[in-house]
Amino acid sequence: MKKWILILFLAILIGIYFGLGTVFGLFKLLTFFGISTLILIILLFVWKKPSKKRNYSISVYLIIFFGLIFCILFTRLKKEYNQHNADLIAGKIIEYKTEFEKYPSSLTELKNDTELPKYLAEFEFKDFEYSVNKTTNEFNLTYSLDGWHINEYDSETNQWKSRD
Repeated sequence: MKKWILILFLAILIGIYFGLGTVFGLFKLLTFFGISTLILIILLFVWKKPSKKRNYSISVYLIIFFGLIFCILFTRLKKEYNQHNADLIAGKIIEYKTEFEKYPSSLTELKNDTELPKYLAEFEFKDFEYSVNKTTNEFNLTYSLDGWHINEYDSETNQWKSRD
């Protein structure tokens, strides 16, 4: 029982570390898996008792397997959380436009002139890029999904688009 608790604890830590990072977190996890495999092969040659070899190798691979599952889970949760925040910000920009008949010049202006939910007010806008096109009177809001892909809100279509 203690062994399984330790395996799941380490797997959750691995999942958090690699899942909440960027797109390269999965590549780092696979690199970690490869290095662990090499270390395990070396240890299997050094160890004398076959039962300990098998138990150790099973434990290492269980940690990495469950770590991969938690990595995917935390990546999904991070994506949903960021998209929810982005939807709130886009909605507040549209409300600002309705109330003041112009778009805010920056997201900090939006933060000062509208009531954002408390957790979003504490959220820094450093991950979002906001611009207003003066000629078309439309705004553009972008944020990084995973360090590689970008999600972009087009106010003309009121939809999110993903791009590289």
